[in-house]
Amino acid sequence: MVNDMSRLNGTFRFRNAQEPERDPQTGFLSEADEGEWTDGGRCQIGKNIPARQVIGTDGQEHTYTYDLFVPRPWHGGDLQIGTEIEVTMGDGGTDVFTALGVDNLNRRYIEVWG
Repeated sequence: MVNDMSRLNGTFRFRNAQEPERDPQTGFLSEADEGEWTDGGRCQIGKNIPARQVIGTDGQEHTYTYDLFVPRPWHGGDLQIGTEIEVTMGDGGTDVFTALGVDNLNRRYIEVWG
């Protein structure tokens, strides 16, 4: 995804939802836990105001506000669609978003948008 907005330095944390567990007595699935926050480290943050709208090749419209750029090499965990991400900007402000897309094919950085 090519982007021409300015980026701010910051840090991020992330968490993936846990798999639901099956109750051994009833066999029903229990509600999944939120998961633990994991420190992701340094990143660059791009914020789109108003939210950016992209129309996919299938005609679906996708809207997102944040672009997160994580420098390579990064071995911090599994960033995937649906991952909850908390960004902390250089001025101390924080925000939380859910990853709508992940591009890990670039050699210089991993891009996550939500």
